[in-house]
Amino acid sequence: MARRKTKKKAPKKKKQIADLTDGQVRMIRKKYDKGKLSQRELGEQYGLGTHQIGRVTRGEAREDAGGPISSRGRTKLTSRQVATLRRRYAKGVASQATLAREYEVSAAAVSRLVRGCTYENVGGPLVEKGGMPHGRKLTPKQILQVARSDENMSELARKFGVTRQAIQALRKRWTDRV
Repeated sequence: MARRKTKKKAPKKKKQIADLTDGQVRMIRKKYDKGKLSQRELGEQYGLGTHQIGRVTRGEAREDAGGPISSRGRTKLTSRQVATLRRRYAKGVASQATLAREYEVSAAAVSRLVRGCTYENVGGPLVEKGGMPHGRKLTPKQILQVARSDENMSELARKFGVTRQAIQALRKRWTDRV
């Protein structure tokens, strides 16, 4: 049986940022700034891609059109949360893994926060450069608890939110020192 030939539909032509009027650009910025619509929803509404809408809302394109320039959407934590997180980590109250779960961010994000790689202008104590080896997610108090504990590695890993291999490496390194 022969295949039936079907007509291919012409692809829809996406609009360009330059096709928008100044009023449309201002409206996009207002709606995004107020949190009414996501960039994807705005893109669908105005016939633009998400990347193009992002450039418009951040003011990278059509700066002259006016309207609020937004940086909304990238920051998950407030300045107060960052300062509190840094204080808690510096005091040894919580590990990076624990803080990551509490604030619903990645452990890598917490690591960058406590070292001052991100949120540079926010207060709170920073970990000295080289003060905590790369990848360490436990506080010094927790490391001692692991080294002195008689619990099995899997239980300790669950308790502290790290891998079993991390517990094994800590015990190997610290058992003879304690």
